[in-house]
Amino acid sequence: MCHGAVLRKVRRSVSVRSGAMDDLKKPLPVVIVEAIAWMYVMLSALLFVCAIVNACRDGGESLSGILFVFLYGLCLMSVPVGMAILLRRGRRLWFLVPNTIVMILCFLGAITPCGDSVATVPFGLVALLLAIVPIVLLHLPSSSRWFNELSGDDALDRCGCAIIVVVGVLWLGFVGPCLSEMYFSKIGMQNALSHAMAARGRALWGCIVFNHSRESGKDWVDASSCTNSTQFVSALWAKFGEDKGPCPYADVWCVAVNPPNDDQFPIFVTANIDPRELLRPQDEKQPVKLTCPKEWGGSCFKFCEKAGVIVYKGGASQIFKNKYVRPSLIFNDGIPKPGPDTYFLTPTGRVDFVERQAAVSL
Repeated sequence: MCHGAVLRKVRRSVSVRSGAMDDLKKPLPVVIVEAIAWMYVMLSALLFVCAIVNACRDGGESLSGILFVFLYGLCLMSVPVGMAILLRRGRRLWFLVPNTIVMILCFLGAITPCGDSVATVPFGLVALLLAIVPIVLLHLPSSSRWFNELSGDDALDRCGCAIIVVVGVLWLGFVGPCLSEMYFSKIGMQNALSHAMAARGRALWGCIVFNHSRESGKDWVDASSCTNSTQFVSALWAKFGEDKGPCPYADVWCVAVNPPNDDQFPIFVTANIDPRELLRPQDEKQPVKLTCPKEWGGSCFKFCEKAGVIVYKGGASQIFKNKYVRPSLIFNDGIPKPGPDTYFLTPTGRVDFVERQAAVSL
């Protein structure tokens, strides 16, 4: 046994010295599996780049979110890179164990009866083949002889495989969840804030309803006497609000004045959305930019560039993530048309857009 181990080590040293001869002596089954390994590397690199681009596009102001995607994606991408390199160095189990585990999980996820199971059947079959084929090819006699000559130490092979499994378990069980909790807790906070803002908008909608019912009385708040939405919202809250004191979110809304008789017309829009861009009749598929109010001296409401809130005249409210803030996605039945005297009060003043739309229609 000692003589055999020494002989394998001598063969390994000779094969390493020969360098280019390794590729010539490599059996075809190993070459096929190595091509599969490098395919994993290319796919993971492509997904990594797409994830970074998507993170920058959807939330460019959040450096922590982009950093999370970068670090997490880099760690995940290192797995197929390490598998390909170690396979090339003759470590069979270092490739087979993680490949088998991942592909079996993909197969089980594909056949789980949730969603469109018919569409995921081909994906499951491919994952099952990618789990079985490398095992068969790498255990053929020609492949086994090549691995024995190149590695020369099965104990080291098993030890390295155990190290990979332990590190993977530690990552999945501790490091990964910690980073995920940090990232998704921030996402959860932003979702909670946007839902709270939608509830505030519906409360203001109730104030608008009370105000319209008293237009002929002395308690009516005349929007034409206000120069911006902050004054109008504060006045509404002072007369009809449930809580006493100043309205805490008076400067985060754009308010429609003299809206048409259309329940789908937006009557309250968060101040990170330009109403003129929202109701434009042309380029309805173009995204509407979400702008933090800090750019014009307003107050940031923590999700300014992440989502927008719209409250319609009918009383319904909606929250739209930044990539879905497009007129064609918001108004499924077509962009509502404002009345001839409709305008918006924003925190910075009055916004008229009827003249612009009339000019476009000509």
